[in-house]
Amino acid sequence: MKTKLSITAFFAILFMFSAFKGNAQVHVGLYHEGVLSHIGVGTDPEKKIFGEARVLAGGVINPFMGVEALGHYNFRQTDWYNLHGGLMLGYSEITDVQAGLPFGLSFKPIANHRQFSLLLEGTPMYGSYEFTFRALIGLRYTLSKEN
Repeated sequence: MKTKLSITAFFAILFMFSAFKGNAQVHVGLYHEGVLSHIGVGTDPEKKIFGEARVLAGGVINPFMGVEALGHYNFRQTDWYNLHGGLMLGYSEITDVQAGLPFGLSFKPIANHRQFSLLLEGTPMYGSYEFTFRALIGLRYTLSKEN
């Protein structure tokens, strides 16, 4: 039952992102949280409001899978960094339904290659009848960036 719900949620998130225009810029990311890795695909993070879908990729130590949908708002944008916050809703085999408020810093360290960024994100979240805090570090790359 949980697997069917996970697969259904994953395809719902993919359908949501397929509704965007074909020429829209997208970003891909790989994030790490302790023993759990996240793979993300989303809209252009240089816009004021952007979204992302993440798959929680289990491994040998933590074999659990999950999906998340995130909506972000850029509070501050410069050539070197973006500060953003938003809302996260997800489902995983560990906590079932979860919700959180992610706050992040996307640091763009290479002056003539701003498509690449380092993401630091903290998320106070609620799932399995308890509050927790999640910290992520990862790499993000924006595809089809117009010059």
